[in-house]
Amino acid sequence: PRLARHFAGVGLALVAGVLAGVNAVPFDIWKETRGPDEPALSFLFAQTLGIYGMGSAMYIAYGAVQYLRGARTEKSPVRPAYLSGAIWACGFAGMLVAIDELGMGLAYVSCAIMPVMLSAVVSYVVFKEIRGHRNLVNFAVALCLQVGGVALLNAGS
Repeated sequence: PRLARHFAGVGLALVAGVLAGVNAVPFDIWKETRGPDEPALSFLFAQTLGIYGMGSAMYIAYGAVQYLRGARTEKSPVRPAYLSGAIWACGFAGMLVAIDELGMGLAYVSCAIMPVMLSAVVSYVVFKEIRGHRNLVNFAVALCLQVGGVALLNAGS
């Protein structure tokens, strides 16, 4: 079971990476077909409405299953989820403007990887979440790989 959980975790990480990697592709395709006077933020409504709709549908389906099982549906996670979605939409708006102004190669890589790097550093420096010599070495290597990857992607675009 432990090995199966390990492979399941690796598989989920790969799927998450692929999905995160293609997050801005619809915008890039739209950018190529839009009119010259159309602002980048006009794409924002369609993308965020789709995410909101899908998230709401998933929660409604969860509630329906809980109702059919006779279990109580927790309402406490709803408000924080919607608030974090609104905060994400603000960040996504900034990313769309950056991609429009700087190009996909530079802006998307920077907007996708640098926040992860920043949160990792904050988790180490502020919250002391990474402990032990081996974990610190792995953390430093991962950060160096991320910085190298961003630099190579930005240099190649």
